[in-house]
Amino acid sequence: MLLKFTSQDLFETALVDVATGQPAFRLSTTVIAGPSSGLVRRETEIRDGAGSLVGTIGWVGRVPQTITLLDESVGGLVDLFASNTIQFIPKEISIPTRFDTEYLWTATPDSLYLLDYDSDTRMAQLHMHAPALKATHAPIPGRGAAYLELSPHPLGLAPPVEILVSLLMLDILRRGRFGLPPYSFAPPSRLKQAWARLRPRRNTV
Repeated sequence: MLLKFTSQDLFETALVDVATGQPAFRLSTTVIAGPSSGLVRRETEIRDGAGSLVGTIGWVGRVPQTITLLDESVGGLVDLFASNTIQFIPKEISIPTRFDTEYLWTATPDSLYLLDYDSDTRMAQLHMHAPALKATHAPIPGRGAAYLELSPHPLGLAPPVEILVSLLMLDILRRGRFGLPPYSFAPPSRLKQAWARLRPRRNTV
């Protein structure tokens, strides 16, 4: 499965299935408490293609504090990655997943992926600023965009929303570790109108 982010802002975007053109997820972020209470507090909602809420991320400043996935209140980053110890080596971050010890969340300065350690196979990958891709993963002309690539196997171990959120959180860690530009929340956009156009219409006849 190959999903394309429709915006450069990964927390204010829709994800569309490249093969079908159908929306798979929508992420939208709102301010819930302003600077008068200290750091700005925000909440990111993640909805599936039908519009059902499947996850949330609560932010204090730029730090993710609370994460929910489906009906589970996961907690913070330590709980999401189920590890108090993150392995930092000079050019790589490696974190065991909470759903299978043979899988590792892995980040380098220019890659983010879920690795099956036994087979040395990337089971999911977040392509940042990639050339436009087809469903066959072949490059086609176009501006760089972000894509989420999922192989079928990890979907039997964890829901797609967990893989999506984990890779996005890994990107937050990667930016700090490798001195990349930090994520900055953008002002609200017209994403809701764009999402409404993407959502499948029900037959009311």
